[in-house]
Order: sequence, then C-alpha cells, then structure tokens
Amino acid sequence: MELFYLALIQIMISIILAIVIFFISYKILIKLFKLEESEFNNDNLALSIFFSGIIFSVGYLLSGIIPSIINAIQLIKIHSEGNLFVEVLKYSSMCLFVGFLAISTIQISSFLLVKTMTKHIKEVEQLKQNNLSVSILLVSILISITLISADSLIFLLETFLPQPEFIQYN
Repeated sequence: MELFYLALIQIMISIILAIVIFFISYKILIKLFKLEESEFNNDNLALSIFFSGIIFSVGYLLSGIIPSIINAIQLIKIHSEGNLFVEVLKYSSMCLFVGFLAISTIQISSFLLVKTMTKHIKEVEQLKQNNLSVSILLVSILISITLISADSLIFLLETFLPQPEFIQYN
C-alpha cells in the first residue's frame, strides 16, 4: 500500500510541477518577445510552431528532471537523518532551480545561435509576420540542442543526490 501512495504522490508532483513550469515559461516568453496574447488568435502558424517547440523543449527536459526529484525522494527517505520534508524540499528546489537555469540557457543559446547564423533576419519580427521558415529553423535548432543536452542535465542533477556511504575494509 505504501508503494501505491508513493506512486500517487509522484503523479501529483509531476502534474503540478509541469503545469506551474509551463505557465511560468509561457508568461516569460510572452514578455520576452513582447507579444500580445491576441497575436496567437490571428492564425499565426509561425508563432504557434515556435511556441510549440519551446513547450516541447521544456517538457522534454522536465521529463528528465521530475524522475530525478522522485528518485531523490526515495533515496532521501532511506538515507535521511534529518527532517524528511525539509530534505526533500531542499533537493527539489535545487533541482528545479538548476533545471530552470538549464532550460533557460538551452533556449537562449538556441535563439542566439540562430541570430548568429541569420544576421540579416529579425527573427521575432519574422515570427510575428508568420514566416514559417524562420519558425521551423528556430524550433529545429532548439529541439536538437535540447535532445543533445538532456542526458547531461539529468546526470548533473543526479550528482546532487545523497549517496549511501560505503565502509571500506582494509
């Protein structure tokens, strides 16, 4: 029965974190690109593709971060000597902070790479004008960098996990 409740908690954590992070990402992107939410109602496929790529990138990276947090909860439960809630909160917060920094870095570096490759194009203006080729280029680079860097992010987060101590006999 304990396993059932642990699984239920994992599902709730995953859903809540995903919703909160997607909402925050969306709001930050709207402000960063100086967009009006009404611009999405004008059948602008380029913006939709671009934002879909960003959401996919965030979701894919979250799909690696959340299991790390859940594994941490299980390890901390076994090896914690202090308050379990405080330890879980501390590790989860650190994972989300590092994950948010990584997600932001990946998205910004992807956008800067495209800006460097296409110096003569104003990407944001082209997205607003429904330029599908710019949107597809941006999303392709973003998703590629996301896929390449996801395992490294997960490995980085796992280095913060509490490791069991081994006794070495001579």
